[in-house]
Amino acid sequence: MNKKGTRNTNGEGCIYTTIAKQKRKKFLSEECSICKKCTDRSFCNNRIGYDKCKKCEECKTECLTYCDRFYIYNRNQAQITIDGKQTTVANEKKRKDAVSKKKEIEAKVQTKTYIKKYGITLSQKIRNLLQKKLDSNIINENTYLRDLSNLAHIESDILGNTQMQKITSNDIQKFLNTKVYLSQSFMSQIFDLIKLAFSEAVIDKEISFADNPILKVTLPISNQEVQEVLPFEIHEQITLMEYITKHDLVFSRKNTYDSRTIKNIIIIGLFTGMRIGELGALNIEEHINLDNKYFKIERTLTKNKKGKIIIGTTTKTGKNNKKNSRPNFRKISFNIFDEKIVEKILAEQIEIARNTPNNKEHLLFCKKDGSYINHSQITNIFKRICREAGIKTELPKGCHIHMTRHTFTTRCIESGMDLMTIAKLLGHTTTLQIQKTYGHILDRYENQKLDGLRNYYEENKLLSSSMKKLLLSA
Repeated sequence: MNKKGTRNTNGEGCIYTTIAKQKRKKFLSEECSICKKCTDRSFCNNRIGYDKCKKCEECKTECLTYCDRFYIYNRNQAQITIDGKQTTVANEKKRKDAVSKKKEIEAKVQTKTYIKKYGITLSQKIRNLLQKKLDSNIINENTYLRDLSNLAHIESDILGNTQMQKITSNDIQKFLNTKVYLSQSFMSQIFDLIKLAFSEAVIDKEISFADNPILKVTLPISNQEVQEVLPFEIHEQITLMEYITKHDLVFSRKNTYDSRTIKNIIIIGLFTGMRIGELGALNIEEHINLDNKYFKIERTLTKNKKGKIIIGTTTKTGKNNKKNSRPNFRKISFNIFDEKIVEKILAEQIEIARNTPNNKEHLLFCKKDGSYINHSQITNIFKRICREAGIKTELPKGCHIHMTRHTFTTRCIESGMDLMTIAKLLGHTTTLQIQKTYGHILDRYENQKLDGLRNYYEENKLLSSSMKKLLLSA
């Protein structure tokens, strides 16, 4: 672009007429007859303005169409002062278009809706946000690593490397539509990252609210079938409990877990609904209140960036409660199951824990060497136990330890416990997650209640044979 131009005000502000010079990408395979004979092309190859060499000017056919080495044309630029700095806000072919663009930008500046140009890409924005959350202790390292894994799907697409101001709703929608092979929850996590990035970009004034493309995007439906959570039925739970109390659960001396520790983890999990990470983070002195008979849950096992198991300072509920100035822990009373049984199990497990070498952190549940229990290892042991006990052998991948939590929740629903109480016990801030995850269990329980109502009608002769006959003949 030629810097030289003319400034015209005429009541329109700073409007510059400049000459643009753009090199042609393609030429004809053969030169015209005039250029073939030319011995001095320095003027044509280096010209800045509209003036051509005399030979080209005299040519009214071939040279004007093909032989110029550059496109030369007028541009109308408009400038205004933004934050004390002269800024070009329009670069148009027509003067009236430059004036119109200038007035549009001036109006946005006055109403504080003008957005400067930023080069940050979607990937950079998300990475910055995740790091900020991690540094502020809003998310733990496990969540951070999970989100980075989700971000990899975005970065593998051109969308991730595109400047946010250039991304359209159509770009995002097309990207999400290519991810329908993933589970719905996985797609939701990816969508939430994109939505968070654009919401933050609005706050940071990198895009305007009206130009936020995410507002016009719809999360697609996954092609995967929804996998309902699978609890143990009552008879299966009884079979499991009988098996783990009557059999040795560890056969090899090389196994890093005590058989009684595995048994107690399963029983406590079944009757408290604690996550395996929460069980593994319980401290005997700090989290087991034998006087007031309750568990105090305020931390969980997680993984750091290197994949090493560590103890996170708070659970998911704890973080939410802490942000809302509430205690960052939850309590589960012993009498949710049976105080005497819980106390007996705890007495046995505390003795095991105190006699475990190198249990320097006074963990209630740990390996034989005092180190943290491992989720995948516990699941593998639990899978074998269920297979040997003949429980849910039809499952292709077998049972997993998180089914103890699903089972606890199911028993709570079946007992008629209200959802808010269940949410509190599980560590959810609302009942929405329970309704979403255990919807089929709730439906089944509702049907049971309807059966009870029909039985009540029959017992009180509201649906006696004579009454049925009367109503059917009416």
